[in-house]
Amino acid sequence: MAKTKVREILQSNDTPKEKFEYLWGYYRWHVIILVSGIFFAGYLFVDWMNRPITAFHVTVLAPEVDTEEENQLTEDLNQLIQHEGRNEKAYASFTPHGQLAERFTAQLTAAEYDVILMDEPAFREYADFGTMQEFRLSGLDEEDYYQPDVYDDPMAVDSSHFDIFNQYETTSDMVVMIPENSRRRDAITTFFETQGYDIEFIDND
Repeated sequence: MAKTKVREILQSNDTPKEKFEYLWGYYRWHVIILVSGIFFAGYLFVDWMNRPITAFHVTVLAPEVDTEEENQLTEDLNQLIQHEGRNEKAYASFTPHGQLAERFTAQLTAAEYDVILMDEPAFREYADFGTMQEFRLSGLDEEDYYQPDVYDDPMAVDSSHFDIFNQYETTSDMVVMIPENSRRRDAITTFFETQGYDIEFIDND
């Protein structure tokens, strides 16, 4: 039906201007919807192409946090870790104790974290879950590690061993751990190397 209508208009004796006006009057909404759809699809594609990709994520769970230090630590991490992709970025996120801790747990379950810092009371609570990666760092003695009973090998160290964490109030006097479900071991290895350590991941599978 539509093709027939177009054919009739194009084959008529009307002037080109009249043919255009007929076609526009008949199909203008089709054209508007099509063009709008193309622009919207293009916008979504450009937004997807430019969306930052998390290359490394340090998170802190503490009674009190300084959000300004969160931004500063993020900048420091991106200066330390050279990313391969132009959209790759390292992040630091701070979560205070309380209701927001539910968000921390959800993101931990979703494997969004690579290095976790907690104060000692929170560490004692979370360590019993057995969800942290066991590891060793070059140059540290056995007494430098934390090893709760549910683990066969060390799974945490004090934040005082890391220059980057000693710079900020929020990240000082913390326990440093690696979540077992992290998918970015190369980035974790690179981070520890920037702090002067070689890391050995201990897998007991």
